[in-house]
Amino acid sequence: MQFYGQRPPIAAEYAKYPVPIRHIDPLTGAEAAAAYELLKDADNIEAYGERDNTYPSAVCFYGAPFLADYAAAVKRHIRPYLDYDIVETYWYARLYGMGDKLDIHVDRGACFISVSICFGYDFNTLFPDGSAWPIGALGEDGDGAEREVLFALRPGEGMLYPGCSAPHWRDVFLGEHCGQAFFHYVPAVADTFDAYIGDTERGQPAP
Repeated sequence: MQFYGQRPPIAAEYAKYPVPIRHIDPLTGAEAAAAYELLKDADNIEAYGERDNTYPSAVCFYGAPFLADYAAAVKRHIRPYLDYDIVETYWYARLYGMGDKLDIHVDRGACFISVSICFGYDFNTLFPDGSAWPIGALGEDGDGAEREVLFALRPGEGMLYPGCSAPHWRDVFLGEHCGQAFFHYVPAVADTFDAYIGDTERGQPAP
């Protein structure tokens, strides 16, 4: 996989505040299943769901309050992997449908520390029971060369990654639905990251 875009200037801060690319398991299967049902709930879709032209089959949830407890749980889970304190910026989720994909990209400054978590799948004959929809990222090996990292995430599992410097992607989804959530954080460092911290108590996206 090749990435031809630009990293945002804030990516230079990873030298001081490194973020690993690694597989994590912050939620139990039961917790993930409960979250998946929240994404599929008709009342939640009506109240918080949005359509996104980039993902024609998906329902998107920006800052949905029912994800606040999950954001806090993920924060507690990833803190031991980091050498500094962190603060939430924003979170969102998508209920993907068949044909959706995630083009290779890097994120804005509010996504300095990013976590992508699988909540659940609805399968079909093209995407049978027990399958997983991989997420990929470009990291660096010991010699500084780029390498592809792929994680086949099952419900409750996630990928921790530096959102502003590690290009990440997903190929075309062939199942019926996949529930996925994204939780974003920045180092709790005055001045450097203040501009990226949104109204986290209400789950509003950062600027």
